[in-house]
Amino acid sequence: MATIEETSAGRQGAARAATLVAKLRPPMLTPFQVERRVICDAVCAAGFVKLVLVRAPAGFGKTTAMLQCRARLDAGGTATAWLTLDRADNDATRFLGSLEAAFAQVLRQRGAPPAAARSPGEQALALIDRMAAHDRPFTLFLDDFEAVQNAAVAGLVWQVVEHLPPGGRLVVGTRWVPESGLARLRARGELLEIEPAQLRFTAEETDAFLRGARGLSLRPAAVSTLHRRTEGWATALWLASVALERRGQPDAFIAGFSGSDAAIADYLVEDVYLHLPEDVRAFLLRTSILDQLSGPLCDAVCGSADSEEILAWLERANLFLMPLDGERHGGADGPAHAGTRWYRYHSLFSSFLRAQLQQAMPAEVPALQMAASRWYEAQGRQVPAIEHALAAGAVAHALPLLAAGVDDLLAQGRMRLLTRWLDAVPPAEMAAWPKLQIAHVWALSFTRGPADAIALLQTIPLDGAEGDLRAHVRALRHMLLNMMDRFEEARAASRDDPLPLPMGYPFPDSILATSMARMAAVTGDYREARRLLGLARQVVRRSDSNFNKIFSESVEGLIDLRQGRLQQALARFRIAASTMLPNRYGPTNGNAMACILLADALYETDERERAERLLNVYVPLARDLGLPDQIISGHTVLARIACERGDVDGAHEWLAALEHLGHHRGLPRLVQGAMLERARIALLQGNGHAAGEAVQHAADPALWRSRPGASAVSSFANDVEDVAMGRLRLAAFAEPAATREAIAAELAAAGQAQLMRRALKLRILLALACQRAGEAAQARQAMEEALRFGAAEGFVRIFADEGAEARRLAAETAARPGGALPAPYVERLLRACGGAPGPDIQAARGARPRGEILEPLTPKEQKVLQLLAEGFSNVAMAERLFVSETTVRTHLRNISAKLRASNRTQAVAIARQLGLL
Repeated sequence: MATIEETSAGRQGAARAATLVAKLRPPMLTPFQVERRVICDAVCAAGFVKLVLVRAPAGFGKTTAMLQCRARLDAGGTATAWLTLDRADNDATRFLGSLEAAFAQVLRQRGAPPAAARSPGEQALALIDRMAAHDRPFTLFLDDFEAVQNAAVAGLVWQVVEHLPPGGRLVVGTRWVPESGLARLRARGELLEIEPAQLRFTAEETDAFLRGARGLSLRPAAVSTLHRRTEGWATALWLASVALERRGQPDAFIAGFSGSDAAIADYLVEDVYLHLPEDVRAFLLRTSILDQLSGPLCDAVCGSADSEEILAWLERANLFLMPLDGERHGGADGPAHAGTRWYRYHSLFSSFLRAQLQQAMPAEVPALQMAASRWYEAQGRQVPAIEHALAAGAVAHALPLLAAGVDDLLAQGRMRLLTRWLDAVPPAEMAAWPKLQIAHVWALSFTRGPADAIALLQTIPLDGAEGDLRAHVRALRHMLLNMMDRFEEARAASRDDPLPLPMGYPFPDSILATSMARMAAVTGDYREARRLLGLARQVVRRSDSNFNKIFSESVEGLIDLRQGRLQQALARFRIAASTMLPNRYGPTNGNAMACILLADALYETDERERAERLLNVYVPLARDLGLPDQIISGHTVLARIACERGDVDGAHEWLAALEHLGHHRGLPRLVQGAMLERARIALLQGNGHAAGEAVQHAADPALWRSRPGASAVSSFANDVEDVAMGRLRLAAFAEPAATREAIAAELAAAGQAQLMRRALKLRILLALACQRAGEAAQARQAMEEALRFGAAEGFVRIFADEGAEARRLAAETAARPGGALPAPYVERLLRACGGAPGPDIQAARGARPRGEILEPLTPKEQKVLQLLAEGFSNVAMAERLFVSETTVRTHLRNISAKLRASNRTQAVAIARQLGLL
């Protein structure tokens, strides 16, 4: 009969065995995982490596990446085993027993682990001998290695790694960086380190997770915003996705998502914060006010002398502390201590810490902020010194610093920063600083729009203003009136002010010259426009004014585009768009202006994906800029991209937003732009009545009478799409024969005015009018002329955007045997036009004639086609037909396939030609 001691020992042994089984069993992969292909490729390809160290903070997906690597190795025939470590493994004997059990899984049927040796050293040597005798590749995965705090156990691991046979490897997942044992492996090339930067989700992986694995209906812009806020942190993305499932307005949630979000805060408190020593927690809270961290700065804020050691400890611990490699010698805004290392906290961890600081020690916050401000001021770094002084509520301390640096901030285009700062200053204190009041107007001009800026300018007492203030006011008035389409008032202001140009102040001189150049170009005086742009460049040549450079290059690029020089315009827009500030604040507002223009030109060359990526980022900023041309172009191009992919509802959403913005900002040209684009879409769908109503609304004089001072001009965004073009397009659709002379007259006028992009569009309309009037030879001749010009500059979408008939005519003309157009251009044009081959190629391929369809439409498909032609959305069609949206989408796919259409708009146009509507 067993004794009580034997029974107890037996139970303990059974419990240890059950625990060991659990430790050897790898976690289950979630069905929502994203393939980490780059990491798996790196691990599986590094056959010479003995140790793979996967190190990152909590929740960065270390375990998932390791599980995927293990699955890849298993599939390739490499024996693997898994061991999850815990605190009990700080006992060397217990740890070695677990490791032996894991290696026994590698051996499979080759024998059981030997009995425990008399000491951990002998036990380790026995295990090393068994591994060395194994002649096939194997990989042991050790997860949660941070649980091992015993230096003796860590030393045993390094001994095992040092003596691994060829093909043997350990993959270790850990939050903490081991303090020793890596140098020799790294020097011999036997160490592969997978760090947080590699474990962070890329933008593509974030999109695959949120919209693919999690099935969330998010716009690309929303996905991009969430990716930036989480910085690719896997757990944060998971928690955000869970919250988004329960919310009907994802944009609002994403905009406010931060480390203070309940789910994120609970996770960080339970899994990270409470496990830290008390002195480290206090350091984290006090330094959370800092956007960048260094030892000397943290010493000044915390009143200590050990910050360097704590930062080094935090870096080894992978505690959401990220080195700023490009800023280790003082950061972006000036020099600091030579050789100083700079860091930052992960953005969500930082916002979590700041929320904890406000709860734990709110009374200390102003003093901490002022300590940081004084340290930065002593280092000559004005921007963070001002930032922290304002955060401390010390406005009187911040204003002299701000006045001293405001010229540089304006030249750099730091308009959002200036707006935020100056909005926070009480009007009574601002009254003593007229220079800052003018800077506030500049900042508002490019953040909240010209109306707010003019309203503020009118409140500033300028009696007796001289010198630089008068120069700034003159430039501001001209630019703001220009931005609001009040061109006559801007001209009158220029005539009435006798002050010569340049006035002797680089920033306002350059802005005024560029604004006047824009107006000269609108009126067709390109020689004067380029002279003024030359002057604008000259006055800032010796200054470091990124903003002025962006502004002048953008306007000259617009002139190039207006004159049909697409390639030259692209070059200027790329230069302007690449003029970034060399600091962490990112691109300027002026850069947003340039990026909208670059996207417009890229779209014209059919680089739709690149254009859309730019527009998703910069169109929201362009709304704040208040420049009508960029707002119209951005919304119109996004609408056209949506139409091209068959999302007519999305296209109309963009146009509705454009119209609303026009009414809200008092910019009728925006409303007109939305109406003209609606007319174009309606015509592509064959709905002449709706197109006519939209053109009539765009031409209504009441639209302009309701906005006193504004005037309708053929500005940059309207050099092609204006009311006259809308009427000609409508007439070419309804009465093609009677319209040719009107198009020809307009074409001659465009050529005389050097509006060559407009002339190209008119030639395309002329070709369509001739084609519809039954004059095939004249149609082909007009299209040939258009294609020769288009090929020389790379114009593509200007042809494709006129619909199915224009696409076929352009494709057939371009692909005609013996044509003189460059082959790469023809290929790009054919791709944009749906791959439509010429008639000779059609015959060679045995294609069906255009007058036939591949298969008759079913009665249900006929009904869907009719509703589509009438402009109904998928939801509205589903309601009308009493079916689901999925069924509607299936019918639409079938219709497109039978009509050989690449999108909904093209399907309607083809159906009308075939008499199906």
